[in-house]
Amino acid sequence: MKRHLNTTDPRDISITYAGEEPSQALPKLDTRMDIIHAIQQLYPPSPNVPSDPVMLEKLWYLTEQLIRVYQSAGQLHEDPFADVYSRNIFLYEAEAAQELKDQVVLVTGGEGCVGTRLIQKLQQLGVGKIVSVDFARCYQQASQPEPRVDGNRLDYAIDIRDLAALEKVFINEKPRFVFHLAAQRLPSLGEKLVRQTISTNLFGTQNVIALCEKYGIEKCIFSSTGKASRYTTTEVYAASKKVAEWLFEQASRKQTATTYGMVRFTHMLDNSAVSEQYDEKVAEGKVVNIHAPNKFLLAQNSGEAVHLLINSFVTANPNQLEFVLCYNLGWPVETLEIALYKILRSGNKIPIYFQGSPVGYSEGFFRGQVNWDSPTSANMLINAIESLGSRVDPSGDFIISPTLPMDEQVLNNQLEKMAALLNDSQTEDAKLKAALGEFVQTMACSIYAQVPQEQILKVLQWGTDPNYLEVDGTTLDSHRNTIRLFIDSLALSQRSNASAGA
Repeated sequence: MKRHLNTTDPRDISITYAGEEPSQALPKLDTRMDIIHAIQQLYPPSPNVPSDPVMLEKLWYLTEQLIRVYQSAGQLHEDPFADVYSRNIFLYEAEAAQELKDQVVLVTGGEGCVGTRLIQKLQQLGVGKIVSVDFARCYQQASQPEPRVDGNRLDYAIDIRDLAALEKVFINEKPRFVFHLAAQRLPSLGEKLVRQTISTNLFGTQNVIALCEKYGIEKCIFSSTGKASRYTTTEVYAASKKVAEWLFEQASRKQTATTYGMVRFTHMLDNSAVSEQYDEKVAEGKVVNIHAPNKFLLAQNSGEAVHLLINSFVTANPNQLEFVLCYNLGWPVETLEIALYKILRSGNKIPIYFQGSPVGYSEGFFRGQVNWDSPTSANMLINAIESLGSRVDPSGDFIISPTLPMDEQVLNNQLEKMAALLNDSQTEDAKLKAALGEFVQTMACSIYAQVPQEQILKVLQWGTDPNYLEVDGTTLDSHRNTIRLFIDSLALSQRSNASAGA
C-alpha cells in the first residue's frame, strides 16, 4: 500500500509500508495524556530527528489525534497568543516627553527587536538625537568607528565589550540618558557561546555602567529577564543576566550623578525563538520538535516592553534600584498548543515528537517561587521574597519592586574570579559555566541570609511539599541547588546573628 510522506513536504514522496497502516497498528486514543504518552513510547525523547517514513506516518497519526482532542476542548480555533499581540499597558507619556525633549539618548542594542521599537517611540517623544550602539553589524569584525546616519539617528556598529570604542561614542555624542538593551539574549545560544554570553552580559554591562558614571549620565535603564527571578540558576543566559542585575544594584548605591532603573521582560512575542522555530519547520514541512509536554510560556509584545522601559525611566529614583514588570501577563500558553495550531493552520501532514528539554531550558519550576500566602497575585517574573516589597503602580498596569540588599564585597570577589577565568583563553566553557553557577549560588546565599528566616522556611516548605512534587512528577533532587541555597543561607544567617550577639 502506498502513502505520501516526506520530511520536507508530506505530499511529495511515496513510501511503502512493510506492515499495517497506522490506523490499524496504533489504537485510537481519547485523552491528551494518553496520546502524548503514546508519542513518547513510539519515539522516546531524543535530540535526533525521526526520519524513518513509517515512523513519521505513525507520529502523524498520533499528532492528528492530538489536534482533534485539543479542538474538542475548544482550543486551536485561534492563535493562542491572539490577546497578547493587542495587549497594551499605560505609558507616562507626558512625563517622559518633558524629560526627553531635545535630549541625546543612547540605546545599546538599538537594532534589535525591542531596541528598534524603543527608538521609534523616543523619536515620537521628541528626543533631539538618538545614538544606537549594536553588535549586529560587527559579527567577527572589529567595532566600526563611524556611524550610519539617518536623520537624528546615528547607528554605531560597536561591541559593548570594546570599552575604548564605546567610550569614544560617549565622548563624541555626549548622551544625557542611556537605555541598556544589548545582550546575548538566547538561552540555547548561551549554552553554546558560553564565553561570549558571559563577557557580553556581565562585562559589557560593566563597561556601560562605568561610562555612565564617568560621563555623568543622568539616567540609565537596564532591560533584564524574568529568568533572573529564579533564586539560583546554572543556565548561562539566566545566570549572566542575574549577575548583571546585581551590577546595577551595586551601581545604584554609589553617590554618583546617575540614577538607575530596570525592567524585567518575559518571552517577547515579536522576536520569539520558539515561534520562529515552529514557523520555519512548518513552512518547510519538517517534523516539529517539542521540548516536552507541559511546558508553558508567558509572553508580551514589544509595545508593552517599550512602555515598561519608558515607565522605568520616569519612575526611577536615585540611590535605590527598582525594577518594573507587567502586572497582567495573562495565562501561560503551552508550547505544544502553539505547535499544533501552526500545523493545523498549514493544512499539511506535519508530525511532532518530544526531544526532551535541551540545556538552557532544562530547569524546572520551583513551587517556592510563588508566595502562597497570596497566590492570586502571583507573577512569574518576580519571586516570593522579592514580591514582599513590591507595589502596583497607580496605573494598575505594572509592578514596581525594589531589588534585595546585597553584599558588595562578595560580588566584587566573585567578579574578580570570573574575570580571571575569562581573561585566560585556555579556560574551557565547562569551567566557565561551573564558575558562573557557583558565582550565582554564592552571591544569592549572601543575599538570602539577610532575609528573615521565617520567610526562607516558608519558601522551602512551599517548594518541597511532597504532595505537589508528586503531582508535578518531579523530585527534591531536581531542585537540589535551590534547596542547598536556602539551607546555606539559613546557616550563614545564624552565624551572622551569633557573631553580632557576641
